[in-house]
Amino acid sequence: MDDLSVSSEAGVDDAGALLLAVEGTREFLKTNVDASPALIVDMVANQQMASALKTHDRMQIFVEAAFTEHFFKNKEVEARAPVIQAITQGNPIMERHLIGAVEGFTHSAPKLFPVMIKQLFDEDALEEETILQWAYDGRTEYTLEKVDEDSRARLRAEAEPVINWLQEDDSSDSDSD
Repeated sequence: MDDLSVSSEAGVDDAGALLLAVEGTREFLKTNVDASPALIVDMVANQQMASALKTHDRMQIFVEAAFTEHFFKNKEVEARAPVIQAITQGNPIMERHLIGAVEGFTHSAPKLFPVMIKQLFDEDALEEETILQWAYDGRTEYTLEKVDEDSRARLRAEAEPVINWLQEDDSSDSDSD
């Protein structure tokens, strides 16, 4: 059996499964506002596995379920950073999937992208090295399908001040060594 026959027999393709996982996670977050990061991570993992999605899809599920376009005003990154840290566990590959999920979340409003990336960095949910790697790599396997080349270029252009700031911070750190 190939992927097409499996998905068509189940009646849900990967995009539909992802949407169901996002909706399930969003509903959980809404009804369990005081849930611990560990409980949220377990629930996201359960949603991912129940939807037969890949482990790295946990980042996309969580980002799409947990954040709104008003994430900055509502301090959502600050509140959700412990969950993101628990999902990524400092793994650079999972952090790249996090950036990919943020690209997907902000691709229709590119000005939000650098704000979210900077906040994730400030909250220790995203490492400087991972951000800089993303900036230099261009489109990769971490980039979601819905983020076309033009969208990604706009996101990269919007992120330029953050990237420059990280590079300057890096060079001033090495000057003081």
